[in-house]
Amino acid sequence: MVNEERLRHMIKISGFDTNDGKACRPMMQYARKDYISLQLLRSFVTGTICFGLVLGLWGVYSMEKLMKQINSMDLKEFITTLLMFYGGFMLVYLTSTCIVFHVKYTAGRRKVKRYYSSLRKINRMYEREERLKMPGDTDRE
Repeated sequence: MVNEERLRHMIKISGFDTNDGKACRPMMQYARKDYISLQLLRSFVTGTICFGLVLGLWGVYSMEKLMKQINSMDLKEFITTLLMFYGGFMLVYLTSTCIVFHVKYTAGRRKVKRYYSSLRKINRMYEREERLKMPGDTDRE
């Protein structure tokens, strides 16, 4: 006879495996601090590349103006301004990355806990069925 409660838990587990299992795998492998640090490192690299691309596009767009002012421009002030823009951009970008992945990790961890809870419930159901079978099993002797 089919145990309906066990079947419901098995369907939940199957749904997790097919829908959320791959996305939640890092939540099982990494601690929160390690996961967020890894994402911050990735975001630092992509943010730097993105800022460089935007700076390059701005340079191409403003090429004529830059060429006219190149001799009268204070390069030290220009580079300081660029570094301040880069610092501000990276501060906002990395802060938002930290917040987004903290929330994502927390939600994924909650899903993983429900998954393991369902696994434990199924395991207890199997153990209980085995205990109920054992005393009444007379075919062994």
